[in-house]
Amino acid sequence: MQKRRDFSYHILFQGVILIGFFLLIFKLIVTGNIHYFIAPKMVPFAYFSVTVLFILGVIQIWRGTSGKIEDVYCGCGFIHDQGGSFLRSLVVYTLFICPVLTGLVFPNTALDSSVAANRGIKYGSGLYTKPPEVKENTDTSLAEEYLKDPEAYMENLDKKIEEQGADQEIGSNDHVEMENNNVVYMTTEEMDQLAAELENSDKITLDEKRYLAIMDLLHTDPQLFIGKEVELIGFVYKEPEFEEDQFVVARFAVSCCVADASVYGLIASITEAPSLDVDQWVKATGTLDTTKLDGWELPFLKITQLEKIEQPANPYVYEVYTQLTE
Repeated sequence: MQKRRDFSYHILFQGVILIGFFLLIFKLIVTGNIHYFIAPKMVPFAYFSVTVLFILGVIQIWRGTSGKIEDVYCGCGFIHDQGGSFLRSLVVYTLFICPVLTGLVFPNTALDSSVAANRGIKYGSGLYTKPPEVKENTDTSLAEEYLKDPEAYMENLDKKIEEQGADQEIGSNDHVEMENNNVVYMTTEEMDQLAAELENSDKITLDEKRYLAIMDLLHTDPQLFIGKEVELIGFVYKEPEFEEDQFVVARFAVSCCVADASVYGLIASITEAPSLDVDQWVKATGTLDTTKLDGWELPFLKITQLEKIEQPANPYVYEVYTQLTE
């Protein structure tokens, strides 16, 4: 008669891992660091997940330590053994243990300029500064892509052309925000109300609630706001082609999680710019003007007052799908 193998320790270990994930997410929620990873609208799902993980973890630990054979074996006639060697089990469990340990042990940090350099800065509607590109063998790689799947290659090419055309046609009639191939529509009435409010204001403050909407308006028609005082908070990001006195006051904008984060910014200038460290958070106040970048007219902030500040408790801004004006 074949001896039945005891794999209750596998169930116990799985329960410990589930409790580990529960503790990790619970820690992020309690400390408030959960906002480093997901947008506020996704937090309810985090509450749900910690509840489920805790319940499942307790059940697995109870099954693995009960000592009752019926709690481990269901009696269905099949052997639900993990199978494989000890080394295989160790590798599989390590894949789950590592993220738990790193999340619990190492500090949580916000995205910084190194990520911005890879993704590019988004100046308002549709204009990105491109991240560094590998120029070697570009023609060869495109040819290989075409030969591999000509139909898909042509479809992607058509999409790129359509997107470029859509970006150039964006105007004041209908506001469209292009974000990683997702289109967020805001009504003309809402944008007109916000534009009128900014046009009639002597000072424009880019608050966190309306940061993206105001930033888009400034870039859509910068001539409308020339000479106005602008105040915003962000981190210092410097492009290689900028003058010594220029930098970008930037913020990461998150839709659902940091994986879809984009970098929005306003080009600024001040004589003290060379002494500013990259990723230094600042509060900048100045007069709005315009400048040219890659043939585009962009708003340009001539800073009159600059204050170094600590990173805000929540460094990100988020897309808002409700009415823009209160």
